[in-house]
Amino acid sequence: MDSQRIDEILDYLVNDLGGDWFLTGGALVRIAFDPERGTEDVDFVRVRHPTLSDEASRNQLFQWLIARGLGPEWVNPAVEPFVREVPLWESETVLLRHGSKGTVLRPNLTLFVYLKLRRGTEVDLRDIQVAKPLCAEGFDEKKLRRWASPSVLQRFELHRGRLGF
Repeated sequence: MDSQRIDEILDYLVNDLGGDWFLTGGALVRIAFDPERGTEDVDFVRVRHPTLSDEASRNQLFQWLIARGLGPEWVNPAVEPFVREVPLWESETVLLRHGSKGTVLRPNLTLFVYLKLRRGTEVDLRDIQVAKPLCAEGFDEKKLRRWASPSVLQRFELHRGRLGF
C-alpha cells in the first residue's frame, strides 16, 4: 500500500466519517517515519465516534473502501486487543491528523515500542529503530516495564542496545 492510499484513507476518516481513530503498524511507519516502508494494510483501532457505534463506523469505512475497488482487508483491526490491554492507553497517544470531523492518533514512543515488541519480528525491531529518533515525546521505560509480560521484557533486554535504549 502506498502513502497516497494511506493518506486517502486517513483523510476520509477525519473529514468524512469522523470520530477518533488510532493508527499504528506499518502504515504509521510509512507515513510518519519511513516512506520506503512497505505495508499490506492499515492497522486501526476505533477510539470513539460521536454518533456511530463501533460496528456502524467500521461498516461505513468498509463500504467506502469497497466503493473504491478495495476490500475490507485493507483495514486491519487485529491490533485492538493489544492496544486495549494497556491501562489508560488513550493517554499514550499523539495527534497525527486532525480534520473537520475527527482525528487520527498514533502511539507515543513508549506505546509504539510496546506494541512492536509484542510481536518482535525483525521488521518490528527495525520500525522501532527508525521511529525512535523521530519521536519528540521520548520513551518511558518504567511504563513499558509495567505493561509488558516477561517475554516482551526479555525481548526488550535482548535488543536494548540495537534499539538505542
